[in-house]
Amino acid sequence: MSPWQTRCLAALALATAAGLASCTPASEPAAPQPAPDTVAPSAGPIAHVSRSTRLQGFLTERYGKAAKLSGKWRGSWVQDGDTRLTDWHVCAEQPVVTGDSWQQLLAVCGSPLDGAHPDPGAIDFFVLRPEADRFAVAAALTGQNFGSRGEPGTVQILRAGSDFYGFRIEHGWFGQGYSLITQTLVLPGPNGLVEAGGVRSHIDNTAAYDCDDADAEPDCQARLFNLDFTLRFDDRDPAARQWPLLIEETGLGCGGQPVRREHRFTLDPTTWSYAFPEALRREECE
Repeated sequence: MSPWQTRCLAALALATAAGLASCTPASEPAAPQPAPDTVAPSAGPIAHVSRSTRLQGFLTERYGKAAKLSGKWRGSWVQDGDTRLTDWHVCAEQPVVTGDSWQQLLAVCGSPLDGAHPDPGAIDFFVLRPEADRFAVAAALTGQNFGSRGEPGTVQILRAGSDFYGFRIEHGWFGQGYSLITQTLVLPGPNGLVEAGGVRSHIDNTAAYDCDDADAEPDCQARLFNLDFTLRFDDRDPAARQWPLLIEETGLGCGGQPVRREHRFTLDPTTWSYAFPEALRREECE
């Protein structure tokens, strides 16, 4: 018996006493063990992309490399088949919560460089949704005409229901001492953004040329008026999908008579508009 066999028998004896079961020669390699299952590395978290970065990416994609979040950029606007040099700028933007998600509202205003007194400006309206690291268009209404002298007016984002948001555009015309300022609503409809109607925001003729002369008609002062039409939504039922629209008419009517009236409207689900009467779109005191 070889010395190695003698040592192995002794080790077996000891192993049996200890409950072990084998003895492997030092010169023989151990039997290969199955490799553990390979675990693929888990995907890391998606890199956070800020809202402003998404917005800038959308503007660049839509309006070109010159577009920016702050300030104006030079671009163009195609109106009635004519391409016009136009200064663009972001005139309203706001993230809003809708249901269990969120959206980004955006309005981009354009002022044609050759805008004459009667010429309107342009506004593009967007509802954007986050998609991966960018914004995708959920709804849009583009190339809309507002204002005069090439200026489209101002845009405000407002809440019109529990998770119902839209745009209010205030734009005006001024001439011969008259001021006619209009407010128009653009809201999300069943098939996208729609213009839901417009009423006056302010009218007056306090600087009327025909009352400025020494030989003005005797009853001229009696025809002066100065009226405001303040728009707001009745949110006393905050859970309502759409809130009633209130317009408060105040100021001085014909002959300087004080005026205070409240008008109430609901959105027509068929036409997706408000049935505003002509009285709230008038140019005179009554």
